[in-house]
Amino acid sequence: MDGSSEHQHLLAALQAAGDAGYQAGSQMVTKSGLRIYGVRVPVRRQIARDWQQDHPQTPWPEVLALVESLWLGESLEERSLAILLLERYKRHIPRLAWDHFNRWRRLLDNWEVTDGLATAVFGPWIIADPANRQSHLEDLIADQDVWSRRLALVATVPMNRSAKTGRPDLTFELIEQVKAERHPMITKAVSWALRTMIKIWPERVTAYLEANRDTLAGHVAREVDNKLTTGLKSGKDSSGP
Repeated sequence: MDGSSEHQHLLAALQAAGDAGYQAGSQMVTKSGLRIYGVRVPVRRQIARDWQQDHPQTPWPEVLALVESLWLGESLEERSLAILLLERYKRHIPRLAWDHFNRWRRLLDNWEVTDGLATAVFGPWIIADPANRQSHLEDLIADQDVWSRRLALVATVPMNRSAKTGRPDLTFELIEQVKAERHPMITKAVSWALRTMIKIWPERVTAYLEANRDTLAGHVAREVDNKLTTGLKSGKDSSGP
């Protein structure tokens, strides 16, 4: 397989699927130095699905080479497509090395790609071998780069959706290191990490919130309170009057 040719084929598909209206909204919501074509997420998923179906016998090293090429692309959609391809080859995610993530995370500059990498790839990679991999979260949370810190926090979300794979102690330790920060990308990630743990460890989240209410950002305390009391981040049922 010619990886460069396949990359260009996928890029052409992304460019053709761009939506000017969605592009304008995305540029407002997702601040990034990357180009944004305005391709809706379901369309990106379809492009990834079609590529996999059209290349059923492609060896994993060649798929990974295509992912690496897409990650170096100039658009948000190319990096998003790299994540979506990895998600479609999820059985191979445990085979990735820390070196992959360490390189990829240095090019992060927006919440959309960061969160996609964290929830679809990095979190599952850690789940596959937590004893040897969760220490990377501790390194990332101490990094000066805000996107690396967010990557660490959001990676706990897929981990803590299950009691079997959850690491509440580790998650609280990570939050402890950034709870006084006020960068919105960090406070929103702290809120998400805490709210995810409520389903399985509500008492622990309640105790943490009460002990740290004066240190956490106001919206974090409010959203976690709402989730604890109503089951909703906003505290309101949007389907009602």
